[in-house]
Amino acid sequence: MDIESLKFLYNEDIIYHYTKANTAIDFILYNQHLKFSHRRESNDPIESRTADRVTMWTGPEVRKPISEKMDSDLEDLHESIISLENRFHQICFCKNQMGGVIANEKYRGDFEGNEEFFGFAKPRMWEQYADNYTGVCIAFSKNKILELNKDLDLLKGNIKYMTYSKLSYKKLGDIYGNRLSKLDIEQYKKENEENVKISFFYKHKDYDGENEYRIGVLPNEDKFVCEVIRGELNFNKLKPLNVAGCIEAIFMSSYANNKQKMDLRKYANENKLDIPIFELDWQYNSFRLLDRKSMETMDNAATKYLNYL
Repeated sequence: MDIESLKFLYNEDIIYHYTKANTAIDFILYNQHLKFSHRRESNDPIESRTADRVTMWTGPEVRKPISEKMDSDLEDLHESIISLENRFHQICFCKNQMGGVIANEKYRGDFEGNEEFFGFAKPRMWEQYADNYTGVCIAFSKNKILELNKDLDLLKGNIKYMTYSKLSYKKLGDIYGNRLSKLDIEQYKKENEENVKISFFYKHKDYDGENEYRIGVLPNEDKFVCEVIRGELNFNKLKPLNVAGCIEAIFMSSYANNKQKMDLRKYANENKLDIPIFELDWQYNSFRLLDRKSMETMDNAATKYLNYL
């Protein structure tokens, strides 16, 4: 495939979300939103586990009795940190690997040989997050998403990857009583809360191939919406991330079934989405990238599927 048809995706604005095909069709595309996941639901224990925090004292302060006010301040501080960690919800994306020669406007080569620069061409992501290669990868405009969801007070940023030792140093652990005794409680609380928020964007360096961009939110009452679940109103559903008009391209796997491929194309056509739909046709040594919004082979596949029914 000529690289020209993909250059519009090779920039820092494009972020990719891998998911199951039915999730993409029935929820993301149909509802035009992405749901946040609770941080505690992450498979990564470094993200999902809570710290066993205590208050540490050093030097002469160890022998001094703790005043009633100090005891109250410490309890307030611990609770505020736990609240942040328990409230945080997130959505994970991956980015392009910038710096490739294809960024040059004069470059006129092929896509082949430049696959690794694109966020949709990550085999481990297709396996782990896109239902073992049978799912979908959706390309979004990051700037459009952020502009559309200003009311959510989003926390967002690139993931920083580090070693275990650096994670131990960077992530907020114990509370230091000596420092609290020198600062106003609100000042120390703000300092620790900022450290906790930053730590939401730390992962072990083994994950650095994901090249992740993360969007998160700290829910409060104005970030919940009503949703009908099994015929009953549920007022505790977190407001989703609005992605209407933010989709730039859809990538589907050749291992998805024909009905799902048809549904993706049908959705794009019926909603007059002026976006390309590509299929990654997996090979023994790589993949072929096929334009599935216009190729006749898609119609042939649909005909075969309907004849089979």
